[in-house]
Amino acid sequence: MNLSQYVRCLRQLWPLVVLATVLGALAGVVAAIVVPNSYESQAQVFVNVANPRSVTDLQMGEQFAVARAGSYAQVATTSSVVQPVVDRLHLEETPAELVEKDLVATNQPNTAMITITATSSSAQGAADLAQATAESLVTVSQELETIPPSQDGAQPATVKLNVVQKAAPPEEQAGPSLAINTALGTLVGLIVGLLLVLLRGHRAASGRAATERASRRAHVAADHEH
Repeated sequence: MNLSQYVRCLRQLWPLVVLATVLGALAGVVAAIVVPNSYESQAQVFVNVANPRSVTDLQMGEQFAVARAGSYAQVATTSSVVQPVVDRLHLEETPAELVEKDLVATNQPNTAMITITATSSSAQGAADLAQATAESLVTVSQELETIPPSQDGAQPATVKLNVVQKAAPPEEQAGPSLAINTALGTLVGLIVGLLLVLLRGHRAASGRAATERASRRAHVAADHEH
């Protein structure tokens, strides 16, 4: 089927395209309404060396802190950190469920910054979860970094974690967006409608071609009989 044939089919079957587009838009609206609201909030924790005694200690400590940040990003989603958060916020989820669905801790390579991202059905809930997790991570790090001095009296290298950006309730939800879902649904419906027209047109063209071939064969057979 060529372009002109498709245009003719489109003129004949335009109600099908309109119907598919409208149904797609309605599906997008329903999806936005049915899927629960989702909000995201972030808190940031900075890792730095504790009590550097010289510039050399500070430079080495920065490298040490960067290495530690990657480890503490993993510690942030362990039960040692998350269970106190569950208890503090009186959450129904287990630590494992929170980490699976609502809590992520990341460390950008070669930086000493840890970003904790929390998701919740409310803006305040997301902020509370991110902030509580950041503070719990700081507390756990203090326990892990409490190391007794060595025999010569030297204090082992340790790091200190600080919450440098507190979590705040987001002004907009992360998803689903009614406008975006409706637009996507409309686009998908339009594409489906155009494909249906193409399919119907192709079938019609194939049917006409088969009919013409059968007619020609019948004429040829009739000529042979004469």
